[in-house]
Amino acid sequence: MLLLVDFDFDLTTLYLQECVSKIMLLAKKFNVPFVVDGDGLFLVTNSIDLVKSYPLAVLTPNVIEYKRLVQKVLNCEVDEGKAEDQLRSLAKQIGGVTILRKGKTDLISNGEIVKSVSIYGSPRRCGGQGDILSGSVAVFLSWAQQLKSGPESPSESPAILGCIAASGLLRKAASLAFTKHKRSTLTSDIIECLGESLEDICPVS
Repeated sequence: MLLLVDFDFDLTTLYLQECVSKIMLLAKKFNVPFVVDGDGLFLVTNSIDLVKSYPLAVLTPNVIEYKRLVQKVLNCEVDEGKAEDQLRSLAKQIGGVTILRKGKTDLISNGEIVKSVSIYGSPRRCGGQGDILSGSVAVFLSWAQQLKSGPESPSESPAILGCIAASGLLRKAASLAFTKHKRSTLTSDIIECLGESLEDICPVS
């Protein structure tokens, strides 16, 4: 089981905030991993305790959402010159949640380590790619969490592994879609390339 908190509607009403907050708290109570994107990040930024010290939480902020988190938690502005150190500090300050900072290079940290993913990619940025990414993180995080309880348990954090795999998958799919459609590439074209992307990265034996 996994929770994906990715809303694209107004979360400013008290009722909606309370509902989503209760769902997230229940997820924590039962150790359910969750990924927070979109307006869910607006809620988390104003209620950090919803994710604080929960290692199965993954935040996937874009540039603006990341800026708000840095201002709220670290009380400073984004420093691109120290991007990795600042991301590590942010994740550590929130208690070890995993943050996937989306950008030209995706940066991932849980407060201890920082990983970067810059392979593949597309020169065209389509609206909706973030939704593909957060959904993919949820899938891979769930798989990695299941592996953790098995005989071949990975040494890396399931959340970190989920973010790396999802980032690589989306970037490869976007690259394939751009090769086929160039500047007319749409998010739907990227979705159609997800299967091919996964097969290229991890062929079925």
